[in-house]
Amino acid sequence: MQPQVHLLFAAATDAKHPGKADNQDAVYATSGHTPTGIPYGLFVVADGVGGLKDGSRASQTVVNTLAMHFEPIWPIITAVSDQTIKRLRQQLKKAILDANGAIQALTNNSDDQMASTITCALTLDQAMIVANAGDSRTYVYRQKHLEQLTEDHSLVAWLLRQEHITAEQALTHQYKNVLTNALGASDKPQVDLFTQRLFPGDWLLLCSDGIWGTLSDKQLVSYLETAVSPEALSPQIMQAAQDNTDDLTLILVHWPMP
Repeated sequence: MQPQVHLLFAAATDAKHPGKADNQDAVYATSGHTPTGIPYGLFVVADGVGGLKDGSRASQTVVNTLAMHFEPIWPIITAVSDQTIKRLRQQLKKAILDANGAIQALTNNSDDQMASTITCALTLDQAMIVANAGDSRTYVYRQKHLEQLTEDHSLVAWLLRQEHITAEQALTHQYKNVLTNALGASDKPQVDLFTQRLFPGDWLLLCSDGIWGTLSDKQLVSYLETAVSPEALSPQIMQAAQDNTDDLTLILVHWPMP
């Protein structure tokens, strides 16, 4: 019998100018156990798209939709199986598409458009499903290596994949904030889904571009390699990333070694 996952987590979000401007980001993090004792978690980061109307309403719609969608699902899960994970993948995609529709329902015309990114991780015991649309990211830190699990849906990321620009040029590119995909922006948004396995010692970092756009992978690793707990690390990263140019949101999840 595999050991059950007992996740520790912390979530934080703040405006780029705390107390002076609306925060366009939203965050949701929860964990618990099914009636049969299986541990689960749902972690969501959403970033309202700047330049469009009411980004904070769009991002809050995303996290609210996912939270409400899965609330009745956790109590009916009785086992971890390939079929269960397959159904959870389907439910996660459905919830994200429902969020897309909910955002679109809030708009009356093209001038009233709003949109949001999403990155999220759903865990059930050692299984994890990651999804994203836009440029909010999910990373895994495992055995002193930081890996970006999600792929940015942005113009700069596309240019980088096509080798039209270098990674160094991408950091300061004039179109680095231009998205190619987001919830609410189209009837059929691209939703990427990845299934992975969690291991003792793993860390997950879900964050908006206010975090990864300010702190390099090398800086993030320097924090994670000496981390004691998500609760202790979260304010350190938030403070380090606060440069008053973008809203900040992160979720840190850790499965401690036995």
